Amino acid sequence: MKKFDVLIIGGGPGGSSAAMSLAKAGRAVCLFEGENIGGTCLNVGCIPTKYLLDRACALEKIRKCTKEGILRGAGEFSWKRIQVGRENTVVRLRAGLEASLRACGVVTVAEKATLKEGLKVICNGEEYCADDIIIATGSSPAAKVLSDSPFTDSTGGLSQRKLPERLLIVGGGVIGLELASAYRSFGSEVTVTELADNILGSALPAAARLLKSKLEARGIKFFCGTKLYKIEKSEAGITAETSSGDFVADAVIMANGRRPRLDGIDAVALGLKLNERGGIAVDGRMKTNLPHVYAIGDATGRVMLAHAAYADASVAAANILGKNEVSDTRIMPQCIYTYPMLASVGMTVADAERLGIPVSVGISDFRANGMAVAESEEGCVFAVVDKRNGRNLGFTVVGPSACELIGMASVAVERGYSADDWRHLTVAHPTLSESIKDAVLAANADI
Repeated sequence: MKKFDVLIIGGGPGGSSAAMSLAKAGRAVCLFEGENIGGTCLNVGCIPTKYLLDRACALEKIRKCTKEGILRGAGEFSWKRIQVGRENTVVRLRAGLEASLRACGVVTVAEKATLKEGLKVICNGEEYCADDIIIATGSSPAAKVLSDSPFTDSTGGLSQRKLPERLLIVGGGVIGLELASAYRSFGSEVTVTELADNILGSALPAAARLLKSKLEARGIKFFCGTKLYKIEKSEAGITAETSSGDFVADAVIMANGRRPRLDGIDAVALGLKLNERGGIAVDGRMKTNLPHVYAIGDATGRVMLAHAAYADASVAAANILGKNEVSDTRIMPQCIYTYPMLASVGMTVADAERLGIPVSVGISDFRANGMAVAESEEGCVFAVVDKRNGRNLGFTVVGPSACELIGMASVAVERGYSADDWRHLTVAHPTLSESIKDAVLAANADI
């Protein structure tokens, strides 16, 4: 039996960061990963998607300049080279993460592991034990893709060897919209179906409508309130039978969410409690109902975001080290890297109403922002403030650099900034971030 201080099952963002934190603190750590270090985020999620979206955004800017007559004959691209670049980016970052783990002294086992009773793990016929265990097994696409399936999931959607002329995406959430935005920029005719009446159901309605209108203006077609009945191969390509009619495409991507993946975790046999989302139930300290067993990230089914996994990992590691930290998911930035982007943090109006908090909403249009006008970009910032005291409750940004701007907004929400705080804060000019301040001051105008 191999003895360690901590065993971690899953080498995604949460598992890897927890391993390095604990190893730096002097703990003997063994990390098990049956696929690729970095998990979904680095290998088939956040990073490769952002590579595609960055190149797609560059094409949109080039086309804008071409339309204005500034550039001529620009906008040609190589889909093959884009795919090679995507793969190279992943390989480079994965190698860097592996090197960082080695430098910290983390022992990495590149095999699937199975959790057993008594703080034990079985991997490749060998038994490991530890004082504490962290489960960080991540998530997988909700759609199950078989070898003969006429559709693919988000993983397969990233690695299309041939650019589809007609693309159908089932799901109008974050993943579906990002893929739709990227493929539309590369020239595909894109149709998105969504079961709900609107895309991004949890987003600020005005912001969701604005994003949808911008994507429609780029040629993406939306069919909300649409049920999918059947997908099958046909002479014309792939036919999807839905409540809004039949759609024919060259490729279909199922982007209808993700679910916790509990590979190697037999919850029933272990007596491990699960929650209503099918993830591992944890308390605020990331502890499960089993002594000295923690769970973090997507495996909990709470907030399926890489930065949420990092936050969970920090809390779990701290508590293993004898501290007393509690996870707080109330202020968790949400980012959609479409063109234009949408990012949000904190409460929407609906969230505040459920809590009985009277709010005021301030809007700052990018058409009044010098940097946005100089960059020929459009968008809007929505600020939700508490009418009783002017405190910042939430922000939603639609437009360029929204996913960077939300960092400043997150600090304002976490610290409970007021209008006076913003008035005394000097924001550089010209910058898009001025719109964050302008939206807050607009919201406080009537208070």
